[in-house]
Amino acid sequence: MDEGLYLDGQYTPSSILGFQENGDYGEVGFPNPYSEEFSEAYPEDHGEFQAYNHVVGDGGCGISALHFDPVEELLWMGNQAGHVTSYYGPNLQKYTSFQVNAAEGVRSLHAFDRGILALTQTSLRCQLRRGIPVFTHSSVNMQEMQCLLQIPQRPNQLLMGGIQEKIISLDLEKVKEIQIIDSGDSCAVMRFNGRYVGCGETTGKITLRDPHNLSVCHSLDTHSGTLSDFDMNGHHLVSCGFARRHGNLQAIDRFLMVYDLRIMRSVNPIQCVVEPCQLRLVNSPIIPSFPFRFYFFSDKIHIFPFESLKFILNTQSHVLTSNVQLVDTAEMTTESLDIFQLDTGGGMALSFDISPSNNCVAFGDEHSGISLYSASGVTEPTFTLYPRETEFPQPLPVYPSMRIDDINAIYSSIPLPHLPPDQTTYASDNWPERFARPTFRAVPLIEEEILRTMKKVGSIGYAPNLGNKKRNVIQYNLKKTSDKENNQDLNQSHEENAAYKSSVPKRYKKNDIKLGKMGVDDFDFDNFNKTSFCGLEASLPNSYCNAMLQVLYFTEKLRLIILNHFCSRESCLACELSYLFHMLDTGQGMPCQPANFLRSFRTIPEASALGLIFSEANSISRTSVPRIIQSWNRFILQQIHQQCTDASSRRSSTPPPTRSAAGQLAATAMDWSRSSPAKKTPDPASLAEIESISKAMAEVLSSPQKTDDGPVDDSPVAQLMGMKQDKITRCSKCHTKTITDNLLLLCNLVYPEQSTLKQKISFGEILCSSLCPEQVTPAWCEKCKKYQPTTQSRRLTCLPQTLSLNAGMDNPSDISFWNTQMHLILEDSEVGPPKSEAGTARSEKRSNTVKQVAPPHGQKACRYAGSCSRSDCKFWHAGQELLKDPALDVGDQLAKIDKSWVPFELTLHLASDGSVHTSQSKPGIEYIQSQTYLLYAVCCCIVDPVNPDTTNLVSCVKVNPITVDVFSEDKSLLQKAGGKRITFTPLGMEDMPKKGDLIAIDAEFVTLNQEEAELRSDGKVSTVKAAHMSVARITCVRGQGRLEGVPFIDDYISTQEQVVDYLTKFSGIKPGDLDANFSSKHLTTLKSTYQKLRFLVDTGAMFVGHGLKNDFRVINLVVSSDQIIDTLYLYHLPHNRYVSLKFLAWYFLKATIQGATHDSIEDAVTSLRLYKKFLEMKRENKVMENLTRMYEVGKELNWKVPDP
Repeated sequence: MDEGLYLDGQYTPSSILGFQENGDYGEVGFPNPYSEEFSEAYPEDHGEFQAYNHVVGDGGCGISALHFDPVEELLWMGNQAGHVTSYYGPNLQKYTSFQVNAAEGVRSLHAFDRGILALTQTSLRCQLRRGIPVFTHSSVNMQEMQCLLQIPQRPNQLLMGGIQEKIISLDLEKVKEIQIIDSGDSCAVMRFNGRYVGCGETTGKITLRDPHNLSVCHSLDTHSGTLSDFDMNGHHLVSCGFARRHGNLQAIDRFLMVYDLRIMRSVNPIQCVVEPCQLRLVNSPIIPSFPFRFYFFSDKIHIFPFESLKFILNTQSHVLTSNVQLVDTAEMTTESLDIFQLDTGGGMALSFDISPSNNCVAFGDEHSGISLYSASGVTEPTFTLYPRETEFPQPLPVYPSMRIDDINAIYSSIPLPHLPPDQTTYASDNWPERFARPTFRAVPLIEEEILRTMKKVGSIGYAPNLGNKKRNVIQYNLKKTSDKENNQDLNQSHEENAAYKSSVPKRYKKNDIKLGKMGVDDFDFDNFNKTSFCGLEASLPNSYCNAMLQVLYFTEKLRLIILNHFCSRESCLACELSYLFHMLDTGQGMPCQPANFLRSFRTIPEASALGLIFSEANSISRTSVPRIIQSWNRFILQQIHQQCTDASSRRSSTPPPTRSAAGQLAATAMDWSRSSPAKKTPDPASLAEIESISKAMAEVLSSPQKTDDGPVDDSPVAQLMGMKQDKITRCSKCHTKTITDNLLLLCNLVYPEQSTLKQKISFGEILCSSLCPEQVTPAWCEKCKKYQPTTQSRRLTCLPQTLSLNAGMDNPSDISFWNTQMHLILEDSEVGPPKSEAGTARSEKRSNTVKQVAPPHGQKACRYAGSCSRSDCKFWHAGQELLKDPALDVGDQLAKIDKSWVPFELTLHLASDGSVHTSQSKPGIEYIQSQTYLLYAVCCCIVDPVNPDTTNLVSCVKVNPITVDVFSEDKSLLQKAGGKRITFTPLGMEDMPKKGDLIAIDAEFVTLNQEEAELRSDGKVSTVKAAHMSVARITCVRGQGRLEGVPFIDDYISTQEQVVDYLTKFSGIKPGDLDANFSSKHLTTLKSTYQKLRFLVDTGAMFVGHGLKNDFRVINLVVSSDQIIDTLYLYHLPHNRYVSLKFLAWYFLKATIQGATHDSIEDAVTSLRLYKKFLEMKRENKVMENLTRMYEVGKELNWKVPDP
């Protein structure tokens, strides 16, 4: 009985039989049995496919399943004996071979990132591509399994179906069945088209299920008999099967049933020349000259043009040969047909598959043969367009053979085996194996100092060469310095530095946390942190990175990427940063400890190899702090880029987030304001900035996720901060030019070699030259086969959204260059005394030393007076010289005149040749991209000349807080101020809302885009696209005080977008109210009103309204549920409908509102009165009684307010 047929009450799973890809077999030596029958109609000189390779599979039985690996260049085979074999490349080199089940045949194969899945009748086996078993799953729910499917909506789950009434959803991470779905009669075939999961039953019925919850959405009755196979692509579904004829007998239906999934109706069927049993749709064209095709197989295989679909149909026939026929339905003439023959050795083709690149097709027959076909004209076919490198074992060493009587043989070319411990000669070389055991040469001892300083990367250790001598020379320590001498030198240096005051401002000095008995609770962090933002404790080892962690946290787009990252890796810095950022969001201004992040940071070998790990908190001062923090910045960006890339590659696509990026940003920004009103309230991004960030992050987060065969540089971090560049290498001798792609996540500034040359160079020139550097260096030339001087240059292909720079400043040359540039700026400003006079004043100031009896102003006397024995005492002692004030630094002088070498705003222009410029003034250059960058964060290294051990890292971040000034800055957009009608009383400083104050709020909206719906086949209307609403009016009313019920905000929001419906009946907004040229209302921008609402939310005010959830959602403002009092829920009984504001006002307040149109002031005041009424009923314990009576009256009146 043929597989895939339902005969005699038994269903045998079907396999794909064949797929032809050669137009003429006669060219490769195979006879064409149809040459005589169709010799005149089918010429043999235009074949399109050709046989490429043929191998015999393992096991000696039929090939029941074939599958091309979408990740690597592998072809997987499963046979009827339960054996799986993989073949590498089109040459079909055997890669791995293993047994998955000794009693059951393989029915389906599926390759994914971790390995290969093989499905048998009652079990599922997962193995690595190298053949190592991962798990074997079987359960009572698996009785007659047939097919498996993995969809993007469930990236870590696998769907399995069969000739049974259950569909199983298996979690591949936990190897656990997490969902069992009733499939009805059976589920022999499963397909996916991006919108539905199609499940084919043997009764001829196809059910379309929701990929998220697998609920049934639609059902299609395709054939009157048994369903053989179906497939979906885009908006079409095509099926083949059996038809009932002559009573209850079944015969193969010669018509392919085609359905349009947009209207859920069948369209014109396609008649086949042969009897189809199986089919497959192809996503993209195999041959460019034939863009639209479908294929079906029997003993003949046909290809027809049909819109944008390609069908592969299969028929199992008990004939000795399988033939391939190509037919063009646009020209149903004999001249357009092409026939050739498959060589199956007289057996049936049992399985076939198409490679992801559509270059190759493989067939498996019942005689264990595997035939590979490739498209004509493709000399080197590939299975996958961008395959991942396949791992191969290391080859065994091959030694030259030599005769034992050859006197010239070089026996030293073959290593001798190691002797056993009790043997001294090799006389026992021919001993039996049981008397010998392998051993290895002892590893020589390594010096303890080398082991102590060694840093490991993987299995390789790196250690500095002790003494900077040759590796075979040992330096003897002939001079020993005593501790007493060292202490004297240290005291002397302290005495020299003690003569000067520290020029570091107090707020930038390093503060040591002194803990008492109660630990951290004894330390007053609020004394050092006057803002509402959370700080990071600096007492832990490697906490030098706290300053850069704050910079990364306040990079809004990067913070959104990190907060959306989640993976299962144990030591993932991106995950630890996500947890740390969440703590900073919800920390309520308390200091946070980055302990978990630093613990994961210490476990990464690369960090230790780069010298970024320190065992003590203060040991960083002994190294180059600028170099360390810049290396840390480069390392952390590279790590989170790689980890976000790895997380994206583990899933083919990501389900849509439950909250929009703008909503997440608004929530995150709202969490910044968590301090008491006494503290400054931080400023979130404005709504326009939120929208821009939302659009940018929507492109980053909702873009197609990177698969394993995609580019490695594709990650959200790379799209935000990455600079794609072309590295051009040109040999100076042969002029061979090599271009390689590269990705930079930050730019290292490169300064001129002559740093002290008094030539004014702008910061933009340095940045442009650093982005596109050029240098000449020796490099290997493949053409010359030796090292040659080569010119290396880099050219950018795109500018990043966020630019990260490492300024260097870790050597005297860089510092001298900065100093020179700042002095030139200072001289140009012509401020301050001349240079000679300033130098003379400084020299005189340093030479003047005065003895003083009383302590000078600003210093305290030491309590021990003359008995003080501390050489580094910071207090004043009688008789000592006055501490001298250091000379005013050039940076301080520039700060006083508001000058800086680093600009606060810089615009870069990318030219078509890859060069970067700060202006577009150069003629003849085409500019393709421009980007403006605002300086918002700087990480500085603060060096104290008095006490170098207190070297500190400080981050300066520009954060604008929202204050009460937003109410005083309220301005109308009306051009005619006299025509404006004020409907509210603004807030004064004395009646600003406080935490817990009541504010009644209401908003009105207009429609920007109408709702789009479609009529389904069952007569129901389905919403395709929801209506796009925009806020048009926002009203806030005082909830208490002498002006209770008086509005203080009644803003009409101007919009630049086209309004399609003003909804005047429900909003009260009329055409012209939102136009600054015609409106008589208080018209303002959404940003201005949004800042006022954000201030009220951050203050902790309580909002009273009716249906506030929808209002805040359209306003795009996240408000805590503790700050919302919604009368929609106050006046609601469970399991009953919600009551409108108009009916509540009529029943409880005896007031009639919302007559011809709505008024937001009226609605807000009504909501406030209803809340007061509810409190009154609650005090009298009459809430349930009154609500029950209201529902009774409402049902009698059909919830309509009677006319007055």
